Amino acid sequence: MSAENYLIVGRKGTGVHDRLEIEDLQTTQPEQFTLFILAFLALQDRGIPVDSPGLAIPPAAHFTEIAGIHGLPFKEWIGDLAKDQSNFSAKDPKDTQPVPSRFGGYCNHGSVVFPTWHRPYVMAVEQAIGNIAVELAKRITASITDKPDEVDAWKKAAQALRFPFWDWAAKKVADDGVPPVLTDDKVNIKFPGGITKEVENPLAFFPFKTIPDGFEDEVLDVKAYFSKWKRTFRYAKSTPHATSSGTADLNAKIKKKAESIRRHVGKLFTFDDDGKPPLVWDEFSNHTTQSLRTMDFYNCGSLEGIHDSMHDFIGGNGHMSDPDYAGFDPIFFLHHCNVDRLLALWEYVYPDYFMGSGYTHSGRTYPFTQSRGTYSLVYNAKLTDDSPLPPFRTEDSKYWTSTGTRFLDGKYYSYPEVAGVKVGRDIDNDARILARKRLQEYYGVFDDMPSRAPPGTKIHDIELPIFNSPEVVVPDHHKAVDNYRNFVVVVQTNEFAFNGPYTIDVYYDPVAKSHGRGQSENHVYIGTVAVFARPDHSDCKGCSMRRDAGSTVRGVIAIPLNIVDQVVESNGINRSNGNLDEVTTALKSHLHGFVVDRFGKKIGGAVGDPVKEEDALSNAIAPDLTLVSSAAAFSKGANGAETLKWFDWNNHGRVFDGGHRAWKRL
Repeated sequence: MSAENYLIVGRKGTGVHDRLEIEDLQTTQPEQFTLFILAFLALQDRGIPVDSPGLAIPPAAHFTEIAGIHGLPFKEWIGDLAKDQSNFSAKDPKDTQPVPSRFGGYCNHGSVVFPTWHRPYVMAVEQAIGNIAVELAKRITASITDKPDEVDAWKKAAQALRFPFWDWAAKKVADDGVPPVLTDDKVNIKFPGGITKEVENPLAFFPFKTIPDGFEDEVLDVKAYFSKWKRTFRYAKSTPHATSSGTADLNAKIKKKAESIRRHVGKLFTFDDDGKPPLVWDEFSNHTTQSLRTMDFYNCGSLEGIHDSMHDFIGGNGHMSDPDYAGFDPIFFLHHCNVDRLLALWEYVYPDYFMGSGYTHSGRTYPFTQSRGTYSLVYNAKLTDDSPLPPFRTEDSKYWTSTGTRFLDGKYYSYPEVAGVKVGRDIDNDARILARKRLQEYYGVFDDMPSRAPPGTKIHDIELPIFNSPEVVVPDHHKAVDNYRNFVVVVQTNEFAFNGPYTIDVYYDPVAKSHGRGQSENHVYIGTVAVFARPDHSDCKGCSMRRDAGSTVRGVIAIPLNIVDQVVESNGINRSNGNLDEVTTALKSHLHGFVVDRFGKKIGGAVGDPVKEEDALSNAIAPDLTLVSSAAAFSKGANGAETLKWFDWNNHGRVFDGGHRAWKRL
């Protein structure tokens, strides 16, 4: 093993400090923000208005090296020049001819180690920036040694600096969109003596000195010129000479999706607290859910699922939307820092759920796997909580493991308190249940329940006694939520069906499908399941084989109660004496679905009666959407702690009749 390995130790020796939300860092910590911007510019090998000759940055810590860990250029990271790596080669038939081909990046997607692998990844860039910040603080204050208090403030700022996150599930996102600090090409920073300087913004884009090996253009109706663009883009114009990102388009997309993003995050904190640890972790951690089961899903969504959606929403036709290129957009790391924050909150309120050594089904134990492999993992590599997470090595030069990444102990960072919940604070079980309730409330889970929604809101005034059936057996020691039922669309779709990233979008249309073909102008967006898949550039035969061999992405879309209420009203269903079948039949008649590629083009739609075979998406690639529903109940604990439980799950069948012929090619 080479002595040059770059060990991921975080900001050891600087204490434990919070990672701050990027706008909070900018407005409340001017010294930290200045150091962060300058250090990130230096990491990206861009000019800074500080004397920087001799600034020591380890080769493995340069931004191009760290960014390239995730996907392209599919090369060994120089921070882990190991002799025990598996033998991936982008030119070897064993890795390129099988379909889907082996993934040449190190990152783990579609597996139980998705959250744990990305934790040391963010620590790597945090460590690199923090180390640079310490040196920059010395240089910035070299001319003010006669002001020891100010020198000390900059020194402390460098010690406390942690990588920031962007909270894309915050309530304000629906109105504000993406913070300007993440999109403006220039940003102001403050120096000693009250001096303000404008510098290039390292969060808005990354300029390539040379295009990395393997970057290829995507030449569909809307094009992405990855081999020609000299910088990263989001929603760029379809020209090899693009000069700027389409920030207006980005903000429009984020604002449109904001409510569904928030609903998805809220659902993550509604898993039962008496589940089987490997099964719950499997469903929460990733979008494939490998465990062999059909009916005992919690239908609460996955962390990787919302992560996938944000990649699509942020990137458009740009780098963030494709796993091969995503790591080169600086916003990638603020996005993943927020994913890590959600993981930290989740494992804090669900401390017993983890992957272990696998799951048991019908008396037999099965291991979790990484089916497609990675640069360092062969096909179907077995994954346990002690499996190594290359290329990240700990202080003792051993690989990080999922067990080692678990919780924030010994990682020298934490997160700010949210809704009264502070990760790492010692709490008993009742306090943990209360913390979970507070997160459910903060992320809007209760906003959809009439008895718990704020007075004066439309949801609060909804009356649906049709859902208060005395025949439904409520779990012991629980009280059912009146006038409420939880409706969820479960999406299952072939990961590699459309040769790259795509989404399944679901809409509500006030005009039922039986009243006419097509979609009315008054349709309402409900939610998305995104597929963050890499394209395999191959001929049609290869595409067909890939589709047949592809793994299935599973995601959920929650239907807001106000839409269910509108369906009941518009279809004349008796609110007291109707039945659940009437509601679900009517609800399905008002739902439309679309397959949308990464460029925003609709390539398939389910908006009416089944179509002719020649006009339909093939059976191999057509998504499968199922409507399920449950009741909800709470049990009371000590000091206001309440446990939310979904129960009385019903499967209401496919949303769209006709199988694959429900989906018309567009």
